[in-house]
Amino acid sequence: MRKSWAIRKDDKAVSPVIATILMVAITVVLAAVLYVMVTGLLAGPGATKPQVTFDQATADGASAFRFEVAGVTLTKSAANFRIALSVNGTSAGTAQTLAASITIGAYTIAWGDLGGEGDLTGGDTFRVTRSPFPPNTDYVLSLLWSDGSSVGSRDYSS
Repeated sequence: MRKSWAIRKDDKAVSPVIATILMVAITVVLAAVLYVMVTGLLAGPGATKPQVTFDQATADGASAFRFEVAGVTLTKSAANFRIALSVNGTSAGTAQTLAASITIGAYTIAWGDLGGEGDLTGGDTFRVTRSPFPPNTDYVLSLLWSDGSSVGSRDYSS
């Protein structure tokens, strides 16, 4: 038995117009996928910043005031945050990275990490102390993101 192959006279599989359209479409899709991947890599893991809300600040003895974090839109590590304190509209010192206890000027700020996981979350507390605590003073404690932008603040007047 002999095999016979049928040879077609039209050897074009796809017309040149259709081939060009397919090549352009594939290039556009690949460029879009590459763009999404690269912009995600450039942004980095800590790029999305949270917003932090606080409860009302209250006096805590004769030389301190305290307040609680009411909520955080995204749970992030404390290393992403800095604390700044202003007294009567003037900076009390250089902003510091969030830690259990930091000193800004003559003030000590204690951060109480409720869960102990090292992330800023709802229920965490801040306590600002100074001895002696000056009367008739306005304070603003600001939480800053790693890029220096504010993500939340709380004011207190003694």
